[in-house]
Amino acid sequence: MSGLFPAVLAQLKEKFSDLVILTPGSPEYEESMLRWNIAAEHKAGAVIYPVSTQDVSNILSFARANSIELAVCGAGHNHRGNSVDDGLIVDLRKLTGVSVNPLSKRVTTEGATVWGSVYEAAGKHGLAVVGGLIPSVGVGGFTLNGGLGWLTSAHGVALDNLIEADVVLADGRILTCSKKENEDLFWAIRGAGSAFGIVTRFVFQAHEINTKVWTGMMMFEPSHLKGVVDMANKVTSEGNDGTASMAFAIFACSGELEVHVLVFYNGSEEEAKTYFAPLLELPRKVDLVQMVPFSQATMPHGSAPGRQWRKVTAGGCLIVPLDHSFIQSIMDDLEELVTKIPDALETIFACEMHNPYATMREKQTSTAFPFRGRHGSIQLMPTWTQEENDEACWAWCRKVDKKLAKEFQRRKNEEGMDETTRSSVGTYINYDGLHKSPKALYGVNYERLVELKKKYDPGNVFKRFVDLLSGE
Repeated sequence: MSGLFPAVLAQLKEKFSDLVILTPGSPEYEESMLRWNIAAEHKAGAVIYPVSTQDVSNILSFARANSIELAVCGAGHNHRGNSVDDGLIVDLRKLTGVSVNPLSKRVTTEGATVWGSVYEAAGKHGLAVVGGLIPSVGVGGFTLNGGLGWLTSAHGVALDNLIEADVVLADGRILTCSKKENEDLFWAIRGAGSAFGIVTRFVFQAHEINTKVWTGMMMFEPSHLKGVVDMANKVTSEGNDGTASMAFAIFACSGELEVHVLVFYNGSEEEAKTYFAPLLELPRKVDLVQMVPFSQATMPHGSAPGRQWRKVTAGGCLIVPLDHSFIQSIMDDLEELVTKIPDALETIFACEMHNPYATMREKQTSTAFPFRGRHGSIQLMPTWTQEENDEACWAWCRKVDKKLAKEFQRRKNEEGMDETTRSSVGTYINYDGLHKSPKALYGVNYERLVELKKKYDPGNVFKRFVDLLSGE
């Protein structure tokens, strides 16, 4: 694969004259290059905006015939893989449709629809879908690589609720896949979809939701970390009937360490306050929790493309119940980083805590997604502005990621641990910015994925997110 030579670029513009194509020098080009992570931005030779599945098919056929290096961009909220130097970016951001069938309780979206639009459309019918906590996050990458959301405690990850999808392969073929059609491809895209093609249509099973849910953010002093961890352990216990979820994060953006907690309860305010009573007994610096429609149970100020931060992420996990002393040691590591590098004050250590038994209803090999187990999800995200701090921030991220991995390995080998948790890879690929090997990312599903990759993408066109044929 190669970049875009002038002659090939001229052919591209002629063949797709009805589509928007941006090149260096176009008024909107620089804006089109913006990504959620500034360090992941690359200057493409051209950006093309398809408006239909057939457009995507034609573009891929053209790229294949001309050996053009490709990258695919949905909503742009990604840690890696959606930019390319000199090549062609297929930007799906004109494919944002969403429709709801209230009788079948199914929601259909296009490839770059964002979750905020999905929640608004489904909510009009008293329905909700397992989706992202940030409304600007796209359906595509979130779902194809897992998908942890407020409803995970009840209904598993987003891909567990995917019923059908349209996939455009590297050779331009358009395949509909489900549990009844192209079943092997359907298995593969649920966990490794970014490596197999461009998904332009998703059909989800939606679920009835209360008119309003109890949710919002609380802020605590670091001295109350143990109380927060204790609450997280309650949420991840078998006593959670699927109504409760929470996330907590350790920040230093104000110059001092703080513990932020997001809570969710799909029930009445009285029931929610009873369930979360141990947390509500702690003194809070901020309390913004209230009853709102599910469509508002999001983080409206989550980082979106255009926010100019340099970032690296790691996506680990910790087996529950959480060990407070270990979480405290991570807080100490974070304090050490921001003391040494004040430019990294926006760094985050976040834990998403759901009822893990909902995801464990499916076997580790039921889909390509290998991150099922008795654990919470961890997002480690050093965030800074100055390029001179790249090396130090990356090194810190790798060091703490290794620490998390070591603790995961220790806990999962404890006597009596279930086989699903033992077979979990311990890395959530949606958060992996350290470019771990495909084998490390897919574990027990790796060998089958390689075989299916050879069947559906033998030319390895879709390798930027993860290169399944790298032999690693």
